[in-house]
Amino acid sequence: MSDALGAMRHRVTLQKPTRVADEIGGAATAWSDEGDVWAAIEALSGADAPAFDAQRAVSSFRVTIHRRADVRAGWRLVWGDRRLRVISAPNDGAPKLSLICEEEFL
Repeated sequence: MSDALGAMRHRVTLQKPTRVADEIGGAATAWSDEGDVWAAIEALSGADAPAFDAQRAVSSFRVTIHRRADVRAGWRLVWGDRRLRVISAPNDGAPKLSLICEEEFL
């Protein structure tokens, strides 16, 4: 990823999952916003995945943000009307964090 001015031009919202009790004694996942950040987003691949009786396209992305110590796999990013699930958030001490994400289809 280039360090050129403007490479981080996408505004995304970081969301953290939280388990909350539901009305019938189970648990559900609620998403809480943890802040907006600038990001560079690069498409990595697309593939088909079986989904019941149809094929579903799965898109992978590399999302680069400025380092944050709290971002973990399992979080998600909101990018416009898209939801990207964080698959990998390596902690290598670099000034930028390179997240591997897959698009969620709700």
